[in-house]
Amino acid sequence: MKQYIPSAITALNLIAGFTAIMIGDFFWSPVLLLMSFVFDSLDGLVARALHAQSEFGKQLDSIADVISFGVAPAYLYSLYSPDQENLLYTISAIAFIVVCGAIRLAKFNITKPLPYFLGLPIPANALFYIGVILAIQNESQLFINFFENKINYFITPVIMSFMMIMFNVHMFSIKGMTRKFKDNIFQYLIVFIAILFIFIFKYESVSFIVLAYIALSVIYTLTKGKYTDENLSATKA
Repeated sequence: MKQYIPSAITALNLIAGFTAIMIGDFFWSPVLLLMSFVFDSLDGLVARALHAQSEFGKQLDSIADVISFGVAPAYLYSLYSPDQENLLYTISAIAFIVVCGAIRLAKFNITKPLPYFLGLPIPANALFYIGVILAIQNESQLFINFFENKINYFITPVIMSFMMIMFNVHMFSIKGMTRKFKDNIFQYLIVFIAILFIFIFKYESVSFIVLAYIALSVIYTLTKGKYTDENLSATKA
């Protein structure tokens, strides 16, 4: 029965994401999506601990992620549309979140394990929109004024979504950390920035941290370059 435990946890991820859509609440929906993050991390850990990793579990995980980190944040973001009378414009922009998220996950499923992500991970993209919701609900004038502007509102999901399919951008990850301090500079730096942003910006910090992660990953890509087979072998060793 242990082989079904990771899939059961993945199902909880899916249920949390679906419920977030159904209730469409600006407080509980973000909470449910954060729970999806927990389940999404936990299913992989449990699968490895129980030696119950499978191709089925991998595909189920991606399907759940499309709902929880693609459809759910897209729907919640659509509720803030400054142009509710012309839903076609809203749908056209919001669709990028779902479509590019699905493409990102499909690419992930057919790519061999790497010490970094190719493009922005869909959970990080979802976290950006959770941050937007938290900031607006806590009356951040910066976010309210920014997203009340139609151009800003519609162009944001387009840019953020394209970051998910910018596969030539290597987004650094904790799985790429080694015992050498210099190899982990970017990981330590984002932790420092996250703590600093939380103290300075509070609720606004969530989205800013994701943007900082993107900026640092671009620098990481430019400075590190593409990993050669020798680099990958050394990292795995």
